[in-house]
Amino acid sequence: MRVLTLRPGRQSSLDRRHPWLFSGAVAHSAGDSSDGRVEVRDPGGALLASGLHGGSANLTARLWAFGPQPFDETLIRYRFQRALALRELVVPPDTTGYRLLHSEGDETPGLIADRYGDTDVLVFTAAVPAEPIVALYRDVFAPRHLVVGDGDPQTSRFREYGLEFTANLGDGQKTGFFLDQRENRRQVRQLARGRRVLNLFSYSGAFSVSALAGGAERAVDVDSSAAALATARQMRRDNGFPVDDADFVRADVFADLRERVAAGEQWDLVVCDPPAFAKKRADVDRAARGYKDVLRLSMSLVRPGGVLLACSCSGLVSVELFQKILYSAALDSGTAYQILARAGAGPDHPVSIYCPESEYLKAFFLVRAR
Repeated sequence: MRVLTLRPGRQSSLDRRHPWLFSGAVAHSAGDSSDGRVEVRDPGGALLASGLHGGSANLTARLWAFGPQPFDETLIRYRFQRALALRELVVPPDTTGYRLLHSEGDETPGLIADRYGDTDVLVFTAAVPAEPIVALYRDVFAPRHLVVGDGDPQTSRFREYGLEFTANLGDGQKTGFFLDQRENRRQVRQLARGRRVLNLFSYSGAFSVSALAGGAERAVDVDSSAAALATARQMRRDNGFPVDDADFVRADVFADLRERVAAGEQWDLVVCDPPAFAKKRADVDRAARGYKDVLRLSMSLVRPGGVLLACSCSGLVSVELFQKILYSAALDSGTAYQILARAGAGPDHPVSIYCPESEYLKAFFLVRAR
């Protein structure tokens, strides 16, 4: 175990039970780090917290226990059992794809786990030997199949509100699918009847499948990945929807957007869910400009009375900043919008009250004024 001694006056975040310890707070460290565990002590040697190595040069530790509470197998097992009990409460009917462990949100920082039907994917974002935790995971969650980390590319079928979806494990986005958008897909399904839907940054087309299930007249997927669009085609087939080549557009989404705006296209429902534009704090200003550009164009494509779903998965872009970007984009596009709803990830992605900045997904449903 590695022991981290803090600089004087640098323990306030630990007093607030914040799970992240950054390198700037550490005066010196000692001990063996081979087991992946850390203890954090004040300058006088008193134990303040314990947990796992952070996994990066800047993030020194991910903290599970504070004060004298032991960080041991009993605590890990308890956190796993509590996470499982929460999913039994919040996972909706006819749904077999959901998050089982949400890192800080489940007080299991450094661990993420998703279930796709009969296959679980367990990902370590902390630098720790996997075997002991994997053994506990198997004991508590009892997965039929378990993929740890980035395994060989494979797929797993699962259901979401009765729809058949496919996760691309090993070579897909996140652990293979965007489970965090489940409730927003459900809302799109409820709004889609009779509408023509444009799905930007579509990945494997789950928003479009949900829209078609809700009675959409047409749904078009736009993405730069041929593999993702191939999965999108198959998921439409799996759900009994027709597959038309014109509904799958492989393109740079920014360039495609500009062409559609120049052509004067109008759509009833536009989904704009781009990848994270800000991976570090220094990226935030550039990310804000990128979001404004893509949203300005997207807003121009929505017909009066139509709906725009605007999303950001950049954790460093706050919901307040994202709403300001939406305002600025609407102003520049010459359009007027009303906010129908603010949303985020589903309840299987809980947020720690001690770490609110880990709430990364923002989703705004907007209606264009007539």
